[in-house]
Amino acid sequence: MVDLNFSIMEDWAGWLLVLFSFSIVLMWKHVRSDTKVVHAIWFCIVLHHAVAFLNAYVGNVLGAKGDNGTAHTISVELAALPEPEWIYGTGLVIYTQFVGLFYRAFGASLLLGEELSILAFALSCVVLVKLVNLLDMRRFRVGIVLLFGLLPSAVIFRSLTFRESWQALFFLLAVYWAVRLRKRGGILIVSFLLMSGFCLSLLHWSLSYYAMYLIAISVYWGIFCRKKGVQFLFTGLLVACVIILVQKMGWFMTVEQAFEDAKYFRQRAIDFVDARAVYGVMLDTSSVLGFVTTTPMVFVQYMFAPFPWQVENVKDICAMLESMLRFVLLFFAVFSWRRSSSEVRSYYSFLLIAVLAMEFVWALGTVNWGTAARHHVLGYSVIVLLGGPGLIQFMWKLHLKLHFWISGRRKVSISQDREIFVKSDPKINEML
Repeated sequence: MVDLNFSIMEDWAGWLLVLFSFSIVLMWKHVRSDTKVVHAIWFCIVLHHAVAFLNAYVGNVLGAKGDNGTAHTISVELAALPEPEWIYGTGLVIYTQFVGLFYRAFGASLLLGEELSILAFALSCVVLVKLVNLLDMRRFRVGIVLLFGLLPSAVIFRSLTFRESWQALFFLLAVYWAVRLRKRGGILIVSFLLMSGFCLSLLHWSLSYYAMYLIAISVYWGIFCRKKGVQFLFTGLLVACVIILVQKMGWFMTVEQAFEDAKYFRQRAIDFVDARAVYGVMLDTSSVLGFVTTTPMVFVQYMFAPFPWQVENVKDICAMLESMLRFVLLFFAVFSWRRSSSEVRSYYSFLLIAVLAMEFVWALGTVNWGTAARHHVLGYSVIVLLGGPGLIQFMWKLHLKLHFWISGRRKVSISQDREIFVKSDPKINEML
C-alpha cells in the first residue's frame, strides 16, 4: 500500500491531466450549452480513466502489451538523456519523443503517458460535436458521442500510451477543416487543414501518404467543386508548395511501389503475429487478375473479421460483435447517402471516400484482426458520424413498435381476463 501511495504521489502531473480532461470540454460554448452532451462525454472519459488507472496501478489490461509498453519504455529512456533529442523517423519514434518531452518536464509516469492519450480523446469528442453541428445532426449528438466513446477496443487503445488516440484526433481535425472549407472557404482554413494533415502524417509512415491524398481531395471538394473565385490561385500555389516539399522529403511513392511494399510488409508481419488471428488472405500483385481478385478479399477480411466460424475465445467474440456493429453503421451510412440529395449527399460522399480510403490503406498492411482493431480506431469517428443517426432512428422506431405491441398485447390480455371473469360468475353476469 505504501508503494501505491508513493506511485500516486509521483503521478501528480497525470492526476492534474485527469481534472483537466473534464474541464477542457467546458471551454467550448457549443458543447457546454448542452448538458446532456457534456454528461455523455464525461461518462466516456470516466471509463477511459478507469482503464488507465487499472493499467497504471493494478496490472496490464487487455491489449496493454506490445507497442504500448514499448512506447512508454522508449519515452522514459529519452527523458533520461542529458539533453533532449528530436530525431525525425517513424511514427513511433516521433510519438515517443513527444511523450518523452512531457516525461522530462513532469517526471516519467505511466499515468501521465496514458492521460495524454485520454486528453486527445477528450479533444476528439469536442471536434466530433462541432462536426455534428456543422452537418445539422444536433438531435443525434448524445447518441453519436456514446457510440464513439464506448466501443470497448477503442476505450482500451485510447486510454494507454498508443499513438491511435492522437492519430484519430488529427484525422478528425482534418475532416472537420475540410467540411469547414466546403461551407466557407479561406486561406486560413486551408492552412489549418494542411497542419492537421501534416501532424497526422508524422504518426505513421502509411499515414504520410494518406495525408497527401486526404488534403488533395479535401481541397478539390472544398474549393474547386464550389467554383468560387480568386482563391483558386492562392490555394493552388499553397498545395503545389506542399507537394514539392513532400517530394523533397522522400514521401512521394507511386501506386505500384505502394502495393509492392504492402505485399512485402504483409508477408513479414505474418512471422511476428499470433497465427490464430491471421486472416489467411494474401495480396497478389503478380498480375492484374490476381490483384483484382485478392484486394476485395483483403479489404473485407480487414473490415469484418473475425467471422463466426473464426471465433475461438471470448476476445474473438468481442471482436466479432464490434465488426458486426461496424457493418451495421456502414450499412446505415450508405443507406443515408442513397436517401440524401444535393449538398447533403456531397458531404456524405466526401466523408465516405475519406474514411474508406483510410481503411483501405490499413487493410493493405494488416494481416490479423487484433491489429485491425487498433487501426479501426482512427476512422471509427467518421463511421459513427455517418451511420449513427440512421442506427439511432432505427433503434428508436424498434423501441416504439415493441412498446405499442406489448401495450396492445396487455390490453387484449386484460380484456380477455375480464370476459372470462364475468362469464365465470352468474351474479356479475346478471348485473351486466
